[in-house]
Formats: sequence, C-alpha cells, structure tokens
Amino acid sequence: MRKRIGRGVVLGAVLATLAGTGSVAAHEERDVGDYTLEVGFLNEPVYSGEESGLELLVSQGGQPVEGLEDSLQAQVTYGDQTRDLEISPKFDEPGAYQSVFFPTAAGQYSFRISGDIEGQAVEETFTSGPDTFGDVQDVSSGQFPVQYPATADVVRDAEAGANAATMATVALVVGGIGLVAGLVALGLAVARRRA
Repeated sequence: MRKRIGRGVVLGAVLATLAGTGSVAAHEERDVGDYTLEVGFLNEPVYSGEESGLELLVSQGGQPVEGLEDSLQAQVTYGDQTRDLEISPKFDEPGAYQSVFFPTAAGQYSFRISGDIEGQAVEETFTSGPDTFGDVQDVSSGQFPVQYPATADVVRDAEAGANAATMATVALVVGGIGLVAGLVALGLAVARRRA
C-alpha cells in the first residue's frame, strides 16, 4: 500500500512539473538588465478569429514588477501590418499585463515591447515560432465535425466576387454604350438613305 501511495505522489509531482513547463513553454523569456520579460499569447493555443492577445509578465529577481502600464508600450505585427496595443494589468496577477485582441489570420505574429521599467530602457521584439510561443493557427484545424473555410479564404473569395461583380457592371455599361452608339449610327444611316 505504501509503494502505491509513494508512486502516486511521484507521478503527481511529475505531472505537475510537466503541466507547469507547458505553460512556461508557451512564452518566450528574456532578460533585460535586471528584469525578466515573458511574452506570449493569451489563451494558447490561439486560433484565428478567437479572442486572444498579448500576455506580458515582468519580474525582478523572481518578484513581480507592478505599475508598468503607463511606462511600457506594445505593438503587434503580422506581415507588413502593425497595430499599437494598450497594455493593462491583469486582474489579481501582480506583474502580469495584457492587451486583448482577435487575431484574424493564421501565421506568425511579433510583439514589440518598448519604453522603460523603473528607468531601465526596453526595446525588444518577440516573434512567435517553434522555439518561442505558438503561431496563430487556422481555426478550421480545431473544428469538428464540420470544418468551415478559413476566415482569410472567405474574405479573399468575397473580394474576388466583389471584383467580378464590378467588372460585370463595367462590362454591361460599356456594352450598353456600344449598343446605343450602334443604334444611333444605324438610325443615321437609315435617315441618310431615305433622304
């Protein structure tokens, strides 16, 4: 009986350790002066179109650093598009900050953190990837039993349809003008013959 309890305690400790490293692995940790910054997404794994955002943890010597929402700025970048993020403290988590947004495309995102921490200048960029924190995944990869098309595909198809409709309208207008011009020319030709 004692061996079973001992094995259960060891197994529980191993599982707790693995669970703890799973959440830490979802962030990139970097030292800036005497401070440690951990950056990643909220609510990982992240699927396109779902609520997530920036999660920033700041500590010094293992102690959380509070009150940085006014001295730090953040930006998120996807491809060639950049957006400023408003940083706010996470409720009941000292040293934790967030900025909620909805990533709408799957792929790699970067967070730029700048400003200062208690006089220490900060200018760091954290990019998602296999060795840092997870990229945003296409929402269809997590859907079951029916997989809907990706938001980006729907937008692309809608834009293509709108462009095709615009071209069809232009073609109809040009065709209508050509028809009217042809009828006018025909009428003039008939009128000249009669005269």
